Amino acid sequence: MGNVCSSGQKKKKDKDSSSEKSDDSPPYQESSADKKDALLDNDANEANEKRAPLADVEALPETMHSNDTNGNSQQQQQQQQQQQQTTQPKHNATEKDSNSTTPQGAPSDVGHASPGLGNLSMLQGKPPPGRKIERDKKIVIYILADNSTEYKKHKRVIYSLYKHFKSKCQSKGFDFIIADVHDSESLTKEGTATGTQTKQGQDGQGNGNPKKDFSRLQEVKRWTQTPLEAQGGHEEAANCLCEITRHATGAYIIPILFLGSTLGTPMLPLTIESQDFTSVLSAASDAEKLLLEKWYTIDNSYQPMCHRLFTQQIDTYANQVNGELNELLSVLLRLFSDDVKDSYLTTVVEQEINNTVLMSQELAKRCIWIQTGAQYSRAPDNASQLELEVLRRITRIYAELKNQLCEKNLIRLLPTMNILDDELSAVIESLLDKSLTGIFEEHHQKSIPYNTLGVDRVLLEELQLIGHYSKLLAQNSANFDIMNDVKRYIRDGTAHPLVVSGARGSGKSVLVSKIMENVHRWKPEAQLVLRYANLSARSSDLSSLLGSIANQMSVLETGQQCQVPHTLEAYAGVIREILGRQQRFFVLIIDGLDELQRDDALDWLPMQLGSCGKLILTVSDNEEDDAGSNAGADGESFDMLAALAQLGIPQRCFLRLRQFTERQWHDILSSGGGDFYAANGALKLPDDWKSLHGKTPYHAKSLWWLAWLGHVAQPISEIGDISSKILQVLETKFTADQVELLLLIVRLSPWGIRESDCLGVFQKITQLEAQVAFKIWSKFCWLMGPMLLSLKNIRIADRSFGRAILARYAQKQWLVHEALRDYFDRQDSEFKGSAGAKTYNYQKYLKLPYHHFCAVIEDKPAPHKIDILFNCFYFTDLQWIANKVHATGPEHLMHDILHAEWLAGISKESSGYVHINFLKHFLIRYLHELSYDGQQFYTLVKYYLKTRFKESSVLKDDEKIRSWWEYTNELEFAFLEILNNDLDANDNDHDNANDKQSTEDAATPIVKGYDVLTNLPQPGCYVASMSTERAEICIWDVKNCCRIRELQGIQQPTAMCPVGNYEAAVLCRREIRVINLDEGKFKVTLKGVMNQKMPYFGLHDQNHLVCLSRNRMYVNLMNLESGDCVTTFKAGEDRFLNSLLVSGDGR
Repeated sequence: MGNVCSSGQKKKKDKDSSSEKSDDSPPYQESSADKKDALLDNDANEANEKRAPLADVEALPETMHSNDTNGNSQQQQQQQQQQQQTTQPKHNATEKDSNSTTPQGAPSDVGHASPGLGNLSMLQGKPPPGRKIERDKKIVIYILADNSTEYKKHKRVIYSLYKHFKSKCQSKGFDFIIADVHDSESLTKEGTATGTQTKQGQDGQGNGNPKKDFSRLQEVKRWTQTPLEAQGGHEEAANCLCEITRHATGAYIIPILFLGSTLGTPMLPLTIESQDFTSVLSAASDAEKLLLEKWYTIDNSYQPMCHRLFTQQIDTYANQVNGELNELLSVLLRLFSDDVKDSYLTTVVEQEINNTVLMSQELAKRCIWIQTGAQYSRAPDNASQLELEVLRRITRIYAELKNQLCEKNLIRLLPTMNILDDELSAVIESLLDKSLTGIFEEHHQKSIPYNTLGVDRVLLEELQLIGHYSKLLAQNSANFDIMNDVKRYIRDGTAHPLVVSGARGSGKSVLVSKIMENVHRWKPEAQLVLRYANLSARSSDLSSLLGSIANQMSVLETGQQCQVPHTLEAYAGVIREILGRQQRFFVLIIDGLDELQRDDALDWLPMQLGSCGKLILTVSDNEEDDAGSNAGADGESFDMLAALAQLGIPQRCFLRLRQFTERQWHDILSSGGGDFYAANGALKLPDDWKSLHGKTPYHAKSLWWLAWLGHVAQPISEIGDISSKILQVLETKFTADQVELLLLIVRLSPWGIRESDCLGVFQKITQLEAQVAFKIWSKFCWLMGPMLLSLKNIRIADRSFGRAILARYAQKQWLVHEALRDYFDRQDSEFKGSAGAKTYNYQKYLKLPYHHFCAVIEDKPAPHKIDILFNCFYFTDLQWIANKVHATGPEHLMHDILHAEWLAGISKESSGYVHINFLKHFLIRYLHELSYDGQQFYTLVKYYLKTRFKESSVLKDDEKIRSWWEYTNELEFAFLEILNNDLDANDNDHDNANDKQSTEDAATPIVKGYDVLTNLPQPGCYVASMSTERAEICIWDVKNCCRIRELQGIQQPTAMCPVGNYEAAVLCRREIRVINLDEGKFKVTLKGVMNQKMPYFGLHDQNHLVCLSRNRMYVNLMNLESGDCVTTFKAGEDRFLNSLLVSGDGR
């Protein structure tokens, strides 16, 4: 939200000039004619011969020869250009590290991995690194251009490819949008409210002339006074830079640059550093001094001290001010030196170029440059000062771009060329296809592996989301009054939980994020386990949240996730057991417990934490207007703090987060609203706001937000009205309907909504054109500032603000739920990839049931809502249920059931609907198995149906259950079916299993599982299974579903490598024995023993085996007939050996 100050361009200049060259191709100056011809031939073949007429990069007369000399003269004049040579090697090294394909969050370096945990620091609750490693699955085509009308037909070509590339991205699970924030003149409030239908016809007439005339400033009647960085005609520039920043943090950007012979509308600098302004005044005439001092006033509050464009006087002199301001621009052009001009007098497209392709080597590689005009080397004889300046700057930009951009990505469209849209479309499609393919591969390489050292990706993604959210929360102003008490609690021997309470918006979540930043300083050996209520589906109910905590603790304690039923009691037992071992120091934090716990059943809460456990809970005060949110199924509210006090927690373990003191409040409103506005030193809040009652971090952020928007004169009598004031201000920036719809679409989407989906729903409701809808959305995101979060999806940042949205726009909630339901319902359930592979529509399976449930409940005329809710398609169609588990995981199906029960006001024990209870118990039993592999759904549900029918034959009387049973018997595709009873029993289940046998069949023995399953190479479908405990190897005929060989008395078999058709090399204890599986005979024992920690071996050919020696210094080649060592080679020390090994995911 920083001020786009002209004085800040100098700092950006340093970054821009030190941008790295693209590795994709040599610079333009180095490409000879022979290389160019060969390049064009290759590209022409790739683009089906349509590329050649467009990509024929001809050396323009005089300009290409003068590039070197121009560059040298500029380097002599500008210090920034000189620094490029010295800083470039360092930047290249840094960029190479940042583009490494190994995920830093989940390292696969075996050498540094401890046996149970590895380098998974996020499991220990450590803050995430400063730079986000993994990006979201989102691709943005960002268009860089000025407002010239000549680009419109070329942009239409890009928009014509939208459906093709959106389909391609959907098949890979990516979001895809085209971001074009230009032509903002057509988006005045009146135009969006009334004249949207006639926009297309007006673009070429009403708005065409101002865009074509780039010799004058934008008319002052189009200037806006707010926000601060948008003053003086900088609104489009500020919006564009915000859009770039918003996408650069988490999306893959593909820039498409339209640049010809113009740079767009000139702009006056918003600020000029005082030393530069003084030097300009010293060279100015008296009349010029008067003009400069009239329009630029000193700003002492900004650092460094500067002179700011005084735009407040424009209303008074609106008639003659345009000419005066253009004269001011001429004065600055005449008095500024070239390097100062480069810092202050930049246009929109120059700022876009500096902040994208010249800032990032990655964006430079992907950038597509559509050159739409000839580059002139000399200005005409009668050229004005502005024309000379534009020529100088555009020559410099061309030189920099040709050094940075990939030559293959240049499309040259001269005015004399007659290029068909189909030809241009084919070339752009080819270039974008290459970029998208590279992005898909890069994301796959950098994404978290499916399994990392035994830790499931679902858990690591949850921890990554928590870390990123904590980092965003920490940007707010925190109240540190009780931080010392929290620090003392973590360090002392208190064995009870700590409860932190406070009013809504008092900063409890911000405090928790600060604890995450500091806990490892206070207690270096601490293992932080943090969860925010309702941050994701796995923290949307108490059982899922405790399950996630138990899994993280179990991985830290034992190296593997826990395998218990999905119940509150089971997870609480795991947590108590791990805390009882006292082997690691755990700090557990649950933020927003009152949002999940709706009754006083707190038996799951571990009360005796011992000396190695700490538990911190944050709870909101039970306010009258929010009592319904804490109500149980019977509608009666309860006091969470009172319920916790009854558990015996001492009073000293209850801390209350109070408001800021007068001094703290004054400092916060004077120095800056957290990190959001740290760069905006020119913002000043009125003194009346500093005396308001209700001083919380949310209110501080809201007041700074209002000040940033320029609404310092807004009368605020009560701090509680701040949210409604924010909504009123937003409604003045757009039409009320647009703000209402956008806020509700984002707020009513659980865990946020993807940008393309939000745009699709908004466009469908408003019937706006796609480009108009995006410009409204882009401006909305810009003006919302810190009130929006981009956390994989777009979501409302503050719960208090979210509640204010629902309260103000309650009447249209049903309409938005219905629109969201219809939007996702119209989408395909599956997307087909290029190779015929199918991808589930994740967003449809995630969002559609939720909005259907809400629409049903909020539909007042509908009778029998509860029956409609529980008997809907999403709870009765087994194929939909299975596909949802495949697409999103079982946790989201469980959330659908729990949310439907909550909407219906039904208690969590039983809903009264047989099929709903059946689904719940099925998920409770097999949630972990389905989370590991959702493709087991039909196998497990059929087995569960059979076992439940044995327990209760009445179950078949239910129509839904009977239809599921019939459906599983009629499936036309192959899936495994469980034939053995108690297949998954283990030693801990002896008692339960015996009880079950006594009721069903006492003669049925317990079937224990197997340690290893190996496919055998002989013809047919045969599998070998090994059981280390039972010392046996079994051979199974998969087609006939029977065991055909059973080899007993094999000492501790742990690994197997098939040899030929019937033999196998088996690791027994630390020896490798060759066994004939068909005859059941021992053949030979290979000489030597294996290393205990790294018993690695594999088949070299049919007669030889390669294995690691006992001391891990050598790799031996063993003869399988004699058992002798044939040859060996030295692998080196452990650290060299580890560099040769790869992890289980193949990296």
